[in-house]
Parts: sequence; C-alpha cells; structure tokens
Amino acid sequence: MGLFRRAARPSDGQVVPHPHAPADESRSVQVEPLNAAEQVWAAQHREIISGLCSGTVDTQTLGDLFDRVQAIWLQSDERDRTDPESLVHAFGVSLGDLVAQRVPGLLWGSARNDGVPELVLTHPQVDLVVFPVAAVAKSWGEAPVGWVAEYVEEASGGALEIIAGAHQPH
Repeated sequence: MGLFRRAARPSDGQVVPHPHAPADESRSVQVEPLNAAEQVWAAQHREIISGLCSGTVDTQTLGDLFDRVQAIWLQSDERDRTDPESLVHAFGVSLGDLVAQRVPGLLWGSARNDGVPELVLTHPQVDLVVFPVAAVAKSWGEAPVGWVAEYVEEASGGALEIIAGAHQPH
C-alpha cells in the first residue's frame, strides 16, 4: 500500500528519495517542519471534517463519513462531479491525525518534491514518513467501505513496528 517509508528526519535536512517516484535517485524530497501557512491550511481542512463529524473525529466517525461522501461523489453524474481535491485534503489531514494519535512522536511535516509541498507525518528520532494525504488521493473513488479503519490500523501498526525496530540494538 506504500503507507510509509524510511526518510531523513526533519531536523537533519537530508534529501531522501521520494517514495511515490520510481527508483530515480534524481527525484528527492526534503522533510521540514510545517511553516505557519501550512499549519493554517491543515487546521482549516481539519475544521471541515470536525464540523461534519459534530466535533468528534475518531476512526469510526471519520470512516463512516468518508464512506458516505465518497459514495455520494461516485453516484453523481461524472459531468457534474466536483474536483475532489479539497475532500482529499480534508480527509487526509484527519486521517493523519488519527494515525498520529496512535503513534507517539509522530508530527506533521512538509515533504518537498520539486518545490511542491506535501503534508506528511514524520518522527523526530526515527527515519520514518507516513503519507496520509497521498494515501487518500490515491484511493479516492476506489476505496472500499471500511478503508479508513484499515488504513489507520495498517499505518499506525507499521509505524510502531519501525519505531520499535529502530530502538533495538543492531
């Protein structure tokens, strides 16, 4: 599913291979802490979902909303469908928040590929990046019912395994 990859920590400024690109070392990303504009952008998208979930955003509530909204979007006439980008961003931020709640130390960061920022989750002490917004973008329009819960479980479980493995003596 390509949920996460090992990557440079935001504080070390290293350039790392982009996980969505073929094995082309010339394409890379750099993960940095969110800047003020990105923090506002994430908060705005988070607020959209919070409002639709009556303030309670947990895995079940987000999953039910995602399933309903995607189904309505798919049922609409293709000529009348709106661009799902804002939905993808809103669901991606909330999905990332749920993963971060389950994985101690995960923080939002901004991965840059060719200067284009992508919000990701990263860990300050372990080379790990999780791509919840990209996961929603890739799955939108094709995600099966229950996809949100499956993603949260798989992404958080995988991230916890990587973190545990990083703390083991080698």
